[in-house]
Amino acid sequence: MTRWGIWARWVVAGSSCGVITALAGCSAGTDAGPAAAQTGPAAATASPGGGTGATAGPATSPASSGSSGSSGAVAPLTGLSVAAAIAQRPAVAVAVAGPDPVGLGSADLVFAELAGPVRYLAVFQSAEAGTVGPVTSTRPTDGEALSVLHPVTGYDGGTASFISVLDATKVIDFGYAGHASLYSGGPGGVTVSTAALAAAGRSDGPPPELFGYRQPGDPLASAGQTRPASVRVAAPGEPAEQWDFDGGAGRWVQTAGGPRVAVANLVVQIVSFKTVYLSRKYGQTVPSARVIGRGAVTVCSGPAPGQSGGTAAAGSWAKPGIAAVTNYFDAAGQPMSLEPGPTWVVLAPAGTRISLAGG
Repeated sequence: MTRWGIWARWVVAGSSCGVITALAGCSAGTDAGPAAAQTGPAAATASPGGGTGATAGPATSPASSGSSGSSGAVAPLTGLSVAAAIAQRPAVAVAVAGPDPVGLGSADLVFAELAGPVRYLAVFQSAEAGTVGPVTSTRPTDGEALSVLHPVTGYDGGTASFISVLDATKVIDFGYAGHASLYSGGPGGVTVSTAALAAAGRSDGPPPELFGYRQPGDPLASAGQTRPASVRVAAPGEPAEQWDFDGGAGRWVQTAGGPRVAVANLVVQIVSFKTVYLSRKYGQTVPSARVIGRGAVTVCSGPAPGQSGGTAAAGSWAKPGIAAVTNYFDAAGQPMSLEPGPTWVVLAPAGTRISLAGG
């Protein structure tokens, strides 16, 4: 898909007003700071719209190869060529937390919520993972980020209000409480197989395409593109993440601050965080990322034609509602075109420092 074919892919899966109200109602009512706003084009047309390397845990059934320019079926969350049957599979999402997560290296898409400690929403579609975990509880971020994908979703617990908010979205709830037989326990925590979740859950069909992917020879951005070899992401109060570009594999590899994974695209999305209650009785709260709205973004992707190192561009993101796809714009207001392959989206608070080096 070319840059001109991806203008604002607002994918609407139904009315979102009631869901947004519910999401707002479950919070403690305080924001951890607004996202740094840098808007994209004011008007947009409505039309429907990233294989990994190293992994932190066992991964099975990698199924994608090729590129978005190849003939045949394409995996909706990576832009890579796959068998037609695989392209039609539903998405499976799992909420994960812990210092040593497993299975994330097989995900097509991961949202990393820098909420102290980091939570991961790992989304699988073109590949499967035999073991994903430790599975953690649901938070309000999950429905906002996942509803547009209508995935079969695995998680372990959560407050009654958090679960009711999740169930008000388009996700298919296959949490531990109602489907314990699908999960496995162990000393490291609860784990689950993505194939088991997919087989047990009803299917709403494949997810929509989330990103615009570039053709060979096309740039990431029309303006402000740089060629870094490494990226450091330092969020307030969190261990810094280090990502280095592997030119041989054409992948960004996380080498510090998180699991060792390799992805085609690293997206650092500055979002607002809202304080939500774990227990009103005891005053226990946690920060929860808000992915509806707009803000600043830095996208790191594969190399420019004939160049070494990765590419990167700063710009803005916009997601007008829970049923809409997030769009990423460069400094000139043009949509960015990602490298086909898996994508890692860091949901980071205001004040996060993004340092690009090398190249």
